Amino acid sequence: MNRKIKISLYLLLSAMTAIVGYIFFHELGHLIVMVYAGAEICDFSILTAHVSAAGGYYTTVSDLWLHANGMLFPVILSLIYCLLYKKDSKSSLYCIFSYIVALIPTASMLAWVIIPFAYLQGKAPAGDDVTHFLQNWSQAFHPLIVSIFAIIGIGISVGLMIKKQIIKNFIHAMKNK
Repeated sequence: MNRKIKISLYLLLSAMTAIVGYIFFHELGHLIVMVYAGAEICDFSILTAHVSAAGGYYTTVSDLWLHANGMLFPVILSLIYCLLYKKDSKSSLYCIFSYIVALIPTASMLAWVIIPFAYLQGKAPAGDDVTHFLQNWSQAFHPLIVSIFAIIGIGISVGLMIKKQIIKNFIHAMKNK
């Protein structure tokens, strides 16, 4: 098979798998907090990227976790994956897949950097996890603290991707003949 077609298929397969996986773990992150709060799960869908529940007892802290855990759960799993990454692997599929699996959760943290600025301007997107989080968070803390933590999280993730040679191996897999 032509090398360009093979790499394109690897990219497509990796992106589709990682996106579906990210959606699953994002919604599972919300679900975990809902169950912990005693709620009854009504709906869980990867296709619509949605989980809903009825009832439950939510405190201010559990409400914060409810909205943050959608991002945190896949990020933590991605970091664990990066720690287990075998940097000596020569498999192009493995190198491409690993890069995409690390990149998507890292990129999801960008919303946690940007939306607090929009929130301060009164322009945060309604219904967004970050907006809901900030509605409780900003009662006691400045919203930009969320941005600072997200930037630190992105730095940790990118630093781990560099240390474990995930980025280097991805570039090599894309260039290799």
